[in-house]
Amino acid sequence: MGQNGKRWESPLASESSMIIEAMNRACPYNPEEKKERIERYRTKRNQRNFTKKIKYACRKTLADSRPRIRGRFARNDEIEKNPQVQWSHIGVEEDDEDEENWINYLESISGNLLS
Repeated sequence: MGQNGKRWESPLASESSMIIEAMNRACPYNPEEKKERIERYRTKRNQRNFTKKIKYACRKTLADSRPRIRGRFARNDEIEKNPQVQWSHIGVEEDDEDEENWINYLESISGNLLS
C-alpha cells in the first residue's frame, strides 16, 4: 500500500483493466446485422457436407492392396507369423462374377446330363 492507503498499480494492470472494461462495453450487433449474420449461419449450415469424399485415389488403392489382420494393416513380421492374412477385397466383383459363371456352367452341364 502507498502513503495514503492507496494500492500501487502497475501500468500493465491498468491497461488490462481498460481492455476488460472495453470488452464489457462492446455494443451488440444492431438488428439488421444480427439478421444478416443469422441468415449467413443458416445458409452455411445447410451447405455442410458430411459425405465421405476420397481426396487421393492413389492412397486408397494402396490401402486397399495392403494386407490386413482383423481390419488393421499388417506388418511384414505379422504376415510371416500369420500366413492366413486377410487381404483387402480387391476384385470382389470379379470373384462374384466368376462364381456366377461357374454356377451357370455347372447347371447347364447338369441339365444336359439329365436330358
